Amino acid sequence: MKKAINNNSLHKFLIVMVLLFACFTIFNSSIAFSKSYLDNQQSIPIKRPINFLSLEESADTIFNMIQKVGGKLIVNEKRTTLKKNETLSSALKRIGFDNNNINKIIQAIRNIYNGKKILTTLPIGMIIDYSNPSKLTGGAIKLSYTKTNDVFVWQDINNNYFSQIYLRPTKLENTIVKGKIQSSLYVSALKEGIPENTLLEMISLLGFSVDFQREIRKGDNFEIIFTKKIDLLKNVIIETKPITYVSLNLSGNKLNFFNYEDKYGLPQYYDENGRSTKRTIMKTPINGARLSSGYGNRKHPILGYTKMHRGLDFAAPSGTPVFAAGDGVIEKAGWNGSYGRYIRIRHTGTYKTAYAHLSGIIKNIRVGKRVLQGKTIGFVGSSGRSTGPHLHYEVLRNNKQVNPMNIKLPAGKNVPKNNILDYKRHVQKILSQKTALEKSIQNHKIATNELNNKVSELN
Repeated sequence: MKKAINNNSLHKFLIVMVLLFACFTIFNSSIAFSKSYLDNQQSIPIKRPINFLSLEESADTIFNMIQKVGGKLIVNEKRTTLKKNETLSSALKRIGFDNNNINKIIQAIRNIYNGKKILTTLPIGMIIDYSNPSKLTGGAIKLSYTKTNDVFVWQDINNNYFSQIYLRPTKLENTIVKGKIQSSLYVSALKEGIPENTLLEMISLLGFSVDFQREIRKGDNFEIIFTKKIDLLKNVIIETKPITYVSLNLSGNKLNFFNYEDKYGLPQYYDENGRSTKRTIMKTPINGARLSSGYGNRKHPILGYTKMHRGLDFAAPSGTPVFAAGDGVIEKAGWNGSYGRYIRIRHTGTYKTAYAHLSGIIKNIRVGKRVLQGKTIGFVGSSGRSTGPHLHYEVLRNNKQVNPMNIKLPAGKNVPKNNILDYKRHVQKILSQKTALEKSIQNHKIATNELNNKVSELN
């Protein structure tokens, strides 16, 4: 009986000890969890949320911006530009700000997001609009430090400086440009107002299918659709998107090419039937030039005797851009004896191209560098054994020069067969867009003529 009682007491004692141990463990775990949670809270940095899409819109003048933010009144707005080797501090000193105001302005900019970086990356030639402070009026500056952003700094009524980044208002505008060729495609397109970067893209695109020196005639016409991004404050184009559509009418032979993105989202160009515009090598790697010397025997203009000319010479003004004739790797870039400044590109195991007598080579063009077809690699010049500015262009097949005009090169990849129906719908969509843009231009002309007629009647 006594043994049973002892066993019962021992059993109860063990239960109590287990419960006490469980409570102790839970209590310590809670403390440990809480401490760990608090420690984690303290060690995780919390970044200030920045949403550039919510930036306020900029204003065209400092005066209008002051009205917007409620700063101290200004009375005289001036303009200058950031000069070479100048900092913002030295520029402000030059235009009449004293050291006290300069230090406050610099500090105000440092206080904004990325302010220190902005101060160290201000571009040469940047426009600085400013108003000098006085006893009665406030100091203020506006820095147009990128194409899309301004930094405003202004004084409040207590003479404290504040700074903020503002977004320049822009709009995207689909544009169609049509023109007739008078001298060269390059010059005629520039006269019609096509931005130079879009024009170079257009020449690169057409260079696979058109010999600019032999096939283009006076009176041929072109049309192009592209999208431009316009700064609404300055009413200037600050950016252009890849060409949507381009057409060239060569003596009645019309070439139409359409932008159709590949699976990587990159623009590729095809004709109405989905055939690629690309070739392994462009027919001519330059525009605005004339063929001054062909491939074959000729009397050398300097040496004075008949010598085999193993390339094509294109006469053009010094500084005219020279394009890579195809995708490839730079095999040589630099001085090369009588060739002068020289570039050679390896395109495939079979083909290479060479470019000689250049006035300059693009900075990042170096041996081993991969280049894309149509990208500028250098500029026309007269270096080496040369009588005047021109491009000497060679095509090498299995390391032997061949006549560039006689070789037949394989085309690029066409639209895949399983995508052809989608491509056809895409082409129709672009053609509908073209019709709408043409109609819009026509309506604008009619409205302008009607307005002019009404003005004439009133007079």
